[in-house]
Amino acid sequence: MLNPSGDSPELVALALLERIAHREGRHFEAAPQQGSTADRQWILDTYFDCLSAVRGHRTKATAAEPWEV
Repeated sequence: MLNPSGDSPELVALALLERIAHREGRHFEAAPQQGSTADRQWILDTYFDCLSAVRGHRTKATAAEPWEV
């Protein structure tokens, strides 16, 4: 994983993506020990959501979040 520094919206969104992945048990490695692998679609969709949130354009999610069930 990259280790960039700074406070640009893109870097803040990346940090948020990593926190969400950790919270949801998603892994970026091909063979995680537990949880599930974050596929390309999940990564791009979640990063887009994070960047939108950081920029103040987040809308309420339509699907239930895993921790809300």
